[in-house]
Amino acid sequence: MKKGPMQHEPIPSEDALDRYDWGKSVRGRHASRFPKKAHAVVIAPDLWQRFGTAEAVNDGLRVLLKMATLAKSERPKQRKRVIA
Repeated sequence: MKKGPMQHEPIPSEDALDRYDWGKSVRGRHASRFPKKAHAVVIAPDLWQRFGTAEAVNDGLRVLLKMATLAKSERPKQRKRVIA
């Protein structure tokens, strides 16, 4: 015997959050886990496998930033034009 198509619940409207009791909710409940002025970013899985820790990612970004700064500040010496 063949079953009919699965019945999915419709996507709730924007007003659906009104039915929840937000009286006991706490803003920033997990904020203490992060250092002050820290930002959360998503690292691609292939990069995470290469780095493995947040500290390794930060160290790599610092090295890259230092290299970019050095490359920008060291301008190539300009040769004097010799007119023949």
